[in-house]
Amino acid sequence: MKRKFGDLNLKEYVLFHLQRNIINLYKRYIIITEDLRKDHKTMLSKMEKETSKKFVENVDYFNDDKYTHIRKRILDSGNEMCRDLERHFELLDLELDPDKIDNLRKFKLSEVLPHTKQLKVEGGLGGKHKIKGKLI
Repeated sequence: MKRKFGDLNLKEYVLFHLQRNIINLYKRYIIITEDLRKDHKTMLSKMEKETSKKFVENVDYFNDDKYTHIRKRILDSGNEMCRDLERHFELLDLELDPDKIDNLRKFKLSEVLPHTKQLKVEGGLGGKHKIKGKLI
């Protein structure tokens, strides 16, 4: 059954977005690791021109096995953080403070009002909001 936005469980929503942010973070770490690996390979090719291939093989610490190991550790750490978050969120009940939400909406409206010629707001806390007007 498809749930409407008003029926969305706040805890599920917050947990989902936190986990997405963690996933995006460790994807960026993998990209940074790939960049480092590429730079390392470039440095090794420059060294090979100045020294011997044997020397380059001996100083190559960022080989495929090392890259795979680092990548696995990044993924394991990110997945562990997501599981920990989920465990901690099981202990929480979240709810929004209707007064703070209303104040936030009023604040946002106060930013729009000075720039409008005519404005009409329909709706309330429990429903949808419509703002009609002309910006000048």
